[in-house]
Amino acid sequence: MPKSERRIRDYAQKKAKIRNRLRGKGIEIALSSLPLEAQQDYLSRQKTVQHSTTQSPSNIMSTNIPNLSGATPTTPPDTLIPQLLGPTCRDDDHDRLSRARDIMRQLQPILSLPERHRGRRAMAEEIAKSLGCSWQHVYRLAEIAAKHGLVGLARMGQRRDRGQARTLISEQWLAWAQAALASWQGDDLPSLADRMRQAVRSAWVGGAPSERQCWLKATAKVAKDLMEAGAPREVCAGLFNVPCPRRYVEAEGKHFRVAGKSMRDAKGIYDNHLTPVRRTAKGLMPGDLVCGDITPLDIPVLRDDGSTAYVRLISWHDIATNWLWIDPVLLDKGEGIRREHVAASYARMCERAPFGAPRRLYLDNGSEYQWDEMLVACKRLADLTGQQFAVDEAATAPPERQVVRSIPFRPRGKRIEGQFGNLTDWLGWWFGYVGGNRMTKKVATLGKGVQLAPYDAVVDWLRRTIADYHVTPQPRAEHMAGLSPQQKLTQAMEAGWRPWRIDRLVLALAFADYATRTVVRGSVSVDGIRYVADCLMGISGKVTVAVPHILSDDIGVYIMDGNRILGWAEPERVFGITDRNGAIEAGRRRKALRLLMSERIQQAGGPLDEAELAGTRANLLGLDATLAQVDATAQWVEPSDEVRRLSEGIKSARQRQIDELNRRVEISKTADQLNRLGVDDDEDTKLARAMGL
Repeated sequence: MPKSERRIRDYAQKKAKIRNRLRGKGIEIALSSLPLEAQQDYLSRQKTVQHSTTQSPSNIMSTNIPNLSGATPTTPPDTLIPQLLGPTCRDDDHDRLSRARDIMRQLQPILSLPERHRGRRAMAEEIAKSLGCSWQHVYRLAEIAAKHGLVGLARMGQRRDRGQARTLISEQWLAWAQAALASWQGDDLPSLADRMRQAVRSAWVGGAPSERQCWLKATAKVAKDLMEAGAPREVCAGLFNVPCPRRYVEAEGKHFRVAGKSMRDAKGIYDNHLTPVRRTAKGLMPGDLVCGDITPLDIPVLRDDGSTAYVRLISWHDIATNWLWIDPVLLDKGEGIRREHVAASYARMCERAPFGAPRRLYLDNGSEYQWDEMLVACKRLADLTGQQFAVDEAATAPPERQVVRSIPFRPRGKRIEGQFGNLTDWLGWWFGYVGGNRMTKKVATLGKGVQLAPYDAVVDWLRRTIADYHVTPQPRAEHMAGLSPQQKLTQAMEAGWRPWRIDRLVLALAFADYATRTVVRGSVSVDGIRYVADCLMGISGKVTVAVPHILSDDIGVYIMDGNRILGWAEPERVFGITDRNGAIEAGRRRKALRLLMSERIQQAGGPLDEAELAGTRANLLGLDATLAQVDATAQWVEPSDEVRRLSEGIKSARQRQIDELNRRVEISKTADQLNRLGVDDDEDTKLARAMGL
């Protein structure tokens, strides 16, 4: 060993402080505290190590340094440290490994010679000069390299049990275990340690909140099992006096605490342990994908009756620009957001939102969005716009038209949830903001309630705050690239994008309630209300009635024929008996009916003249020619002689009956004339008259 190295060791043993380190005992020496000669020797050794580590890979590989498996090392030096020097790294591990490689490279010539070769001694002396040691030490190094390879050289001077625990669990537990086994031979030390480790793991999985609680439950479990196995009570009770080995329990909890949490706190596992899937919104244009959700505005406002209310926000989030379209809704006490509120907000968004009508929807699974009317309305929009706008929830629909449904209770999948979190930073500026926890509201003075504000003032402030949000850059959003929603919208327009806008009338018709009704005297009845319109006076039969609920301030219904609007019908007005306006309205309706009938007659080109058309079909279809042809081909059937004689007999008998009847008529006339002269008939004549003779 060089003189300088001996001096360093002697000085370190006398003057340096020795402390127990976490990975084993070691000596820590400040370089500045060493003698100048020692410092210079240390620096020269560092230069040698750096020179050996900067050699080219070909030179290092050409030395054919054997590793643990005897193969040529192919991994970088840093990754070999855990394999060669143990799982826990020390500060000098890199230097040790580099020095071992240098020694192994210089030992290669002597390792390649036979054990009793004549030139082995001379070669050992040459290697000893380069290494700065004796030739005997070279033999010892060669023996270590032959048996253990590079790892043996790197671990020279280290403990054989480096990286292993000096005791089982803890010294106190080991003392208890040895005392227990001395009085009870029912188990051995490794089995007791395994029992303890398994109990600690079970306690973590069972939901232990801390290391101490875990140890208390684990020791109780082991003591119970030992008592059932026949151990004395004193032995089992002695385990409760062993203090908690926190490092040991914490090391087990590192791998088993999450399993216990997963059985009780699914939300915590979802938020803190489930690895999220990265998704990007790059490539989307405004309106390509729009999310819908509902959130409360945590600012109390005043209703008209003086009661306190919290506004609900129906929000639509454009993924491409992070633009938020928000409709505040002030509900009555005990009332919640209904489907018609969502439909009205959706229609207003399609009409006025900067990103236009959405080409695809990403909706929540709440009851406000789980309704057929919404999808039916979207299909009506497709029909009313010539299939330019189409949304469908069917699995067989094209991807660009499908409605995407978020996974229940998975807020990470809905980007609008993140926007609500960002919006909280803006809403917190309002002095009356109470925060998300209604049970512990933020108040200005203890013992007093929150400060209420008028609804209109809060809505106006919210509108202006959202406008500030739209012009604020968003550097943390990946797809925003540090731009604001306004700048993203401008960027899309410069790229040729144009928003889709849907007419108000089309939206009102799409979200209307449709019913089929029979026209009765120019009117239809819907939900007990009778509607009249001039167009109905010219219709006979059934029509489709559309009752709008959104984007329409007028009270009335649309009369539809498929996708064609026939007219607008208003509720029937009732006049007094002597009201002159009733007579005026009746005259107007008569005039309207005449005009409508004249328009219909004019549209039809006048009434059809049936007299002129009579016989046209017979002439065009050749009826006369067909009849003439039938007559020409007719076959006459002559009666037989017997039939002819019978017919003549019948004719002569009929003629005799006729003559007899004529004679009786003449007699009757003569009898009447005699009665008129006042002459009574005799008995025979009366009898003949009574008999009709």
